[in-house]
Amino acid sequence: MLQSAPPPMASPQPVSLLVLLGTVGSAVLAILLVALSTYGRRCRHPALRFFVWGASVAFIPLASSAISALLQQRKTDRDRHEQYCEEINPADCAPFPKGGESPEVQIMWTILLWAVIMVIIRGKADTAAASAATAAATPSTGDVSVDGQKVRIPVELLAKYAFVAWLIVVCMPEAEWLGFARKSIFVVFFLLGFAKVVLKLVAFFLASDSYAVGKNARLVSGYMAQLVEEGAVEGHGHVPPYLVMGENKDDVEATPEGYRINRGAIDNKLGALVTLDRVWRQSDHGDGLLGKHLELRDLCLSFSLFKNLRRRLSGYPIAEEGTSSALDFVLRGLDASGKGGADADRVFRVLVDELWFASDFFYSALPLCSFSGWCAALSYLLSVLIIAGAIGVGYVYHDSRVIVFNKTGPLSDAELAQNANYLITLFLLFATVLTETCEITAGVCSNWTKMALLGTYIGHGSPSPGFTQAVLEAVLRLKPAKRWRNKIGQNSVLEPRRFGKRSGLFSDKLYGRAGLMRSVQVSPAVKDAVLRSLKISYGGLDKGGGTAAPRFAVSGMAASAWAWPANGTQETLSSTTEHILACHIGTRLFEMKYSHTACPTLAAADKTAACHLSHYFSYLVAAAPGLLPDSTAWTEKRYKEVAEDVKAALGEDVADGASESAAERYERLVKELSAGSRDKVLRRGAELGRLLVEAYVGEEAAAWRFLADFWSEMVLFVAPSQNVKGHVEAMGRGGEFVTLVWALLLHAGVTDRADTPHRSSIP
Repeated sequence: MLQSAPPPMASPQPVSLLVLLGTVGSAVLAILLVALSTYGRRCRHPALRFFVWGASVAFIPLASSAISALLQQRKTDRDRHEQYCEEINPADCAPFPKGGESPEVQIMWTILLWAVIMVIIRGKADTAAASAATAAATPSTGDVSVDGQKVRIPVELLAKYAFVAWLIVVCMPEAEWLGFARKSIFVVFFLLGFAKVVLKLVAFFLASDSYAVGKNARLVSGYMAQLVEEGAVEGHGHVPPYLVMGENKDDVEATPEGYRINRGAIDNKLGALVTLDRVWRQSDHGDGLLGKHLELRDLCLSFSLFKNLRRRLSGYPIAEEGTSSALDFVLRGLDASGKGGADADRVFRVLVDELWFASDFFYSALPLCSFSGWCAALSYLLSVLIIAGAIGVGYVYHDSRVIVFNKTGPLSDAELAQNANYLITLFLLFATVLTETCEITAGVCSNWTKMALLGTYIGHGSPSPGFTQAVLEAVLRLKPAKRWRNKIGQNSVLEPRRFGKRSGLFSDKLYGRAGLMRSVQVSPAVKDAVLRSLKISYGGLDKGGGTAAPRFAVSGMAASAWAWPANGTQETLSSTTEHILACHIGTRLFEMKYSHTACPTLAAADKTAACHLSHYFSYLVAAAPGLLPDSTAWTEKRYKEVAEDVKAALGEDVADGASESAAERYERLVKELSAGSRDKVLRRGAELGRLLVEAYVGEEAAAWRFLADFWSEMVLFVAPSQNVKGHVEAMGRGGEFVTLVWALLLHAGVTDRADTPHRSSIP
């Protein structure tokens, strides 16, 4: 008898088209999700976040639709094959193709792998986002939070896992050719991703009830009030007994005034509770690690200050506000380099590390602050197993010919599609390995890990101090990911294009106004000038005596520091914004006048500080008006008016004006900006520039010192603020220099701007 012909198949064009669209759409969404999800905090634009969320939501239904169509086509083909075989001799009927020989099954299992990888990768960002709201909370939110960040079950993510699990179950009957071992590798790979999500949720819920994390802001608030009541903020030298780590339930008492810590736990110098003065004492006594690595002591200081800062971010009162002891700590304790004397670079390095902890706490996709020792160890173990699982699944898919790469000869459309699937699958598996490796690396290098190891070393008297010391010294060589850019934006209302970084129709929407302007590293000269002004404005108090409040008014007078005698043309400016813009114009004109004049070494530092801070304030007015005293809407309106008037006065000259000498340009700008029809800010700015040049003829160095002092005092005037939200948002875009000074003054007990008693004297 002749061999029977293959059973006729009905035309599958509609189904095939759906499968093709589902496959291509799934691949595109998968690649975009992987690429965008790995950027973490940097991809914070609302439109981008919405797109990632939408792609994440759309991917699973799209993949499910494609898989359902493939399963239906497979079932239809099998039914037709069985029906055809029943009509002839079954012995002569060709067997139905096995799963490994069926293109539909190969595509189905490829899409299924993509779906598994998607939920594993998206699980990182989704768990962090769903488990912690990024807005700072008030004490009324209660203790069921991670320092004000509500812990919620990520229902959407769990639903995705459940849906993918159902897809695996319905696809399993078509995987008989793989065998039990290879199917188990695939299932275990999926379960490892789910186990990691569960582990993170467990860690979040444990942290929410922890006095070291979830209840820490309330505990620190009560403890600081306790120190003020007991007069114990003097501490070891100038270092007070602020909390560093080791808070636990046994040491905490609930009182009508809030949480308090047992005095026995504070006085126990061998207990688990670690305070800042204890760290300093061990360092001064030549402790093995702390004596050898002073950066560890500074890291403890940053972590302690971060905990104090969280009170403010969560809305708790600052008990030490206005006390001279807090101010004395900042002026004489925080500024001590360990060998005596001032070190502005160290002060700001401590502040940068402090705000690194804060920005990481609010914005990191890896919430390491919530992981205890065993949770962190299990998380690393699961990451290693997921990496091994990804490699194993890749081997199974390749060895079992689920995906095939055709290398030679002319390729058909089907073979080209196979190659595309192969490359996409390889890319997604590589992305899985890369993201897990990055998570392990980020965790090991993190300052949170260093603090956890230090807590074990200092607080518990490590049973194997040699091993702990070796691990800490190894970890110290690893640099954590940057959470604080440590730069200051630069802008000039007279030359906006000179400081522009990018432009375009949608640039403002895509990058934000801050992203459109250039920035420079915070110069040591800027740090020195600000610290010098801080000591001049707030220094001179006896340690522990009285209150620092009367001295705060000195900083409030910074706005009237640049006041020449009235000469008949002087105009009163009605807002801090106008004053900043006018003084910036005056500073820029003075800089222009002497742009080609060599400065002595000391004057060069003052010039750098004055110019950088002047351009920084112009940047704040243009790009971050919410961090300034005036209404944001008013500041935006006035900057726009002044910028338009500058353009009307100077025309295209606002770019460079490089065709004329600096002296000629100075004279022309003073003349054009002083026109009677121009904005009063421009007239006052031109007048200030001219008066500054006339007042310091032949004394350029003195002029730069005056300007450096003026702008650094302006930083001290502007920085204290009740605008917590604005500073938290600034952390999300990489940080602002004014936020560093805001935190510094907060630790000094200065929480808001003092009233300026002579507002009418502002020039």
